[in-house]
Order: sequence, then structure tokens, then C-alpha cells
Amino acid sequence: MVHDDRAGLSRRAFLGFSFAAAVTWTGEAVPAHAGIVDESSAPALFEVRSGRSAERAFPCSVAAGDPQPNGIVLWTRIDPVAVPVAGGEVRVAYEIAAEPTFTRPLVRGVALTQADRDWTVKVRVSENALRPFTTYYYRFIVDGTASRTGRFKTLPAPGSSPSHIRFGYLSCQDFTNGYYTALAHIADEELDFVVHLGDYIYETTSDSSFQLGQVRRLRLPGGRTRAETLEDYRFLYRAYKADRNLQLVHERFAMIQIWDDHEFANDAYGIFDSDTGDEGSNRAPERRQAANQAWAEYTAAGPAFDPAGGPIDSLRIYRSFKFGDLIDLVLTDERLYREGPPCGLGTFDKYLTRGCPARLDPARTMLGATQRDWFLEQVTGSRARWKIWANQVMLMQLKFSNAWARKLFPSLPPLDLYLNLDQWDGYPAERARILGAIREAGVRNFVTITGDLHSFGAGYLQADFDDPASPRVGVCVLGGSVTSSNVVETATFGVGGILVPGATEFTSALVGSNPHLRYFNSATHGYVVMDVTREKITATMTSVGTIRLPWSWHTTLRQFEIPSGQPQLTAPGALAESR
Repeated sequence: MVHDDRAGLSRRAFLGFSFAAAVTWTGEAVPAHAGIVDESSAPALFEVRSGRSAERAFPCSVAAGDPQPNGIVLWTRIDPVAVPVAGGEVRVAYEIAAEPTFTRPLVRGVALTQADRDWTVKVRVSENALRPFTTYYYRFIVDGTASRTGRFKTLPAPGSSPSHIRFGYLSCQDFTNGYYTALAHIADEELDFVVHLGDYIYETTSDSSFQLGQVRRLRLPGGRTRAETLEDYRFLYRAYKADRNLQLVHERFAMIQIWDDHEFANDAYGIFDSDTGDEGSNRAPERRQAANQAWAEYTAAGPAFDPAGGPIDSLRIYRSFKFGDLIDLVLTDERLYREGPPCGLGTFDKYLTRGCPARLDPARTMLGATQRDWFLEQVTGSRARWKIWANQVMLMQLKFSNAWARKLFPSLPPLDLYLNLDQWDGYPAERARILGAIREAGVRNFVTITGDLHSFGAGYLQADFDDPASPRVGVCVLGGSVTSSNVVETATFGVGGILVPGATEFTSALVGSNPHLRYFNSATHGYVVMDVTREKITATMTSVGTIRLPWSWHTTLRQFEIPSGQPQLTAPGALAESR
């Protein structure tokens, strides 16, 4: 069966920018009509010879993503120096089996890769041989060398009623700021899948505002400190994906992935970066397009890249996944369609700011009208027990009240200060519209999982955050970063000459200023695991002891339960159980 997602693109554009041209078939026999391979040569493509180095041929290992009840997206990259290249192309075989020995493959296929896709291989497999909610193993083979073995689990069947789903979520993994000790530990968890909420790479390699304490240094091909070209972005993905702990996560779980800003540029919006700090000169459509293409090439994600669409329409990453009638997981893009910051690009316009009148403009949008309508339809029309919104930036209001702000920052004027207008606090009218629509539709069991802020937290979503008595619409769980600088590290490095308060005082001020916030911690790194049953969700926040060394212990930082039927957070059990 030939899987073709060209949708009008030329063959060259399809091969270079979207899914690899692939032939897939079920069972062990190789069909004579296999198209890109002939009957006599196909069996040799699956031959594995001993003594071959998987690390040399497949330096980024393997990955799986966007699972379906009968399908999966498989990904790898080959090293063209380590394997023979004929006619500018390499044929890469792949196979899927119910056991890791591959004695009886269920699905086999062959894909082509070439230089204009940076030798990456990405194929979408959809076969009835793959059964719902089942674990499978896969590998790639090139020139007699087998990759490391990966595994994935398919989604539950439509209409089924699974009793339990367990997944983890991650965000913000600045390679230069530390080692991926959190990834080593989440790879050992028993999970059905993993969600990555963005900042998979960082476009900068030595930004003086947050990367002064570099542990692992990178040098971009162009010699700049930020990625500007397609080769720069590709280099970053290759460097990040060479990390063994990140490889382990990909090898053990299918990943459902979205981007945040650093896959393109810090505090990005649409085709605009913010590295210049100068409104009007930060238009960067070519850079945005390069970032889109590299993301499409290097992630095991289903959305196909169409270069003819330009920097806005070349890639649509918002999408949803159904886990029977237990979970509808809805993922949005909060960068590509948003308007710029309401008060300017400068640091003090966006961070620790009183805001400005433009912030309250009812026409301001983060999602864009098309995506917003799609999102509300997904959530309000869902019949699943749990509606989970995987989004990039904090939905809850987060500010310092006048009293707390003066205590923490005595040199600043006596005003309420918003922590970060790059979050939804910069788009409050649209936020109120969305939460109001969800409440009016009578949606129950609405939960958001969020990254971006490099902090752990939990609280309530309310129709009016300035009114403590406002009805609760849902629950927000915030996950800490894998390595990216948190408040304590930022205080150590210094930002703009501000002396940032200690973590305990900072946390007390935030919780005291935001009645809807129940917990906040920005002094550590880690991940969150969500145990989802029909009765409740248990969110376990796990922190690691250090990111400054290649190894670390890990600790249960905090655990919350969200009962079905009402937006409520409880914190049962011990809070500091080392593992």
C-alpha cells in the first residue's frame, strides 16, 4: 500500500518537505508490485548483518509519534557518510512487530530519503494489522544495519471505554543549560504516551539574559548566537537528538508534540521574532519558514509541511486525539496566529509590567479566529469523560498584587504587576471569551496542561480571575522545565539588573496575589505524570536533584487529585517521597 500525502505538491517537494515516499505492506512476503523496490531487491533491504553500529548509521536513533488506533508516524535520520548513497537517494526499510525480536513482522515498508530533507525519514503507517491500544516494536534498517528498537502504543478504539490512561508531559529543554536527567527518569516510567508542549530546541546558544550558566555549549554553523537559516535549525535538532536520554524517551514512548516559541524565536508571534527588540524591524518570514521546515523534518508528528503555503500556512500543528471515551486531548498553536504583545517588545513592556490599555482590546487574539472556533467546537462538542487542553503558555492570570509587589520590589511604583504578558494575561478578552463559552456549554472535567514558565504549579480556571467568587471552569496543571532556567537560576544569572527575590518569598507572593493559584514552585526541574481514570486524574509532579551533572536522583515534588465531576484540587499523601 502506498501512503501518499502529496496533496498537489510535486514529487520533489513531497520527498523533501513532507512524509517520505513509502511503500508499506503487511505480513512477511514482499509483493511484486511494491513500486519503488523490485521483487528481487526488496528482501535484501531487510537483511540485518551483525557487527554493524546503529549509532553510526542512525545517530539520532528513532522516534514514533501521533498514534492512532491502527497507525503511527515513524521517524529516523540516517548518516549519509556512514551508509552508501546511490543516485542521491537512500532506501531505508522499516518494520513493526508485536515482539522486539521481529521474528514475525506485522508491517514492513521501504522509504526514500535524500539531502533536501537532511536525510530524515518520516512515514505515516496506517494498517489494520495494528490493533487498538496495543504495544508494538519497530526499527529501521539500512545497508544491513538495524537501528535501535523503539516501541509505541496505539490509541484505544473509537467508541471504547478504557478505564485508565497514563501519560507524561514535558517542556522547555534548553540543551546548553544542563543535562537531561529528567528525561532519564521519565523514560523509566510506565506510560502509554508522552506529550511535549514545546521548546524542544532553543534557537539561541548563548543568550546573555538566560544562558550565562551554560553547561553544554553549542556552536551554530553560521557562527551566530541564534539560528537564522535552515541549516542552523537542522543543526540544533541534530545536536539535541544526539542526547542519549532524549533518545530513550523517544524509543520507549510515542510522543505527541507541539511547538512553543524557541523552535523559532524567543516570544515569537506569527512571522515576527523579538530578538531585535525593535518593533517593525523584527519581521522574519524566511526565518519562520526555515523553522517550520526543520520542525516538520525532525519531529515524528503527523502534520505535513507544504512549502508553497508560506510561513503561516505551510504547517498546521493544532490537532486532537481521542482515547476512546475517556480523554479528548486537544492541542493548540499559540504562536503562529497570535498578535504581537500589547505593550511593545521591550522587557519591561512584557515582564513585571502594569500592562497598558491595548491589553484589554476585545479584538486581540492569540489563537486566531479559525483555530479558536475549531478549539471551542472540539471542547464543547466532546463526549469524552475528560477534556484535556495541551497548550503552551499559562492560561491562569499571574500577577503580583500591589501589596506584594511593593514588598518584593520596593523601587517599583505601587501598582499591580503582571508577571508575563507573553502569556494569556496579554490576551485577557479572548481568554474570557473562551472560558465563558466552555462554562456556558456546561463542559465538565476540563483540564489544561501547560509548560513555558519553567515552573510547577496548579490552580483553577475562572471566568473572571479578578473576582475570587467567580465560578470555576476547570483546572490548570503547570509542568516545570526539563532544563531551561527557572526563577532561582534567573536570579543567579541576573536579568536586566533586577535583583529577583528568593524562591520562597517569590512563591508566597504569587500564591497570595492570585487566589485561584494553589501551588507554585520555580526552584527545580522535572516533568508531570497524569494518571487518568474515570473517577479522577492524579497529577504527579516529579523533580530532579540536579541538571548540572549527567545523573541525578528524582523526587515526588507534589501530587494533586482532580475528581471527576467538579473542578477541585486536593493534595493527598506524602509530598517529598524520594525514588
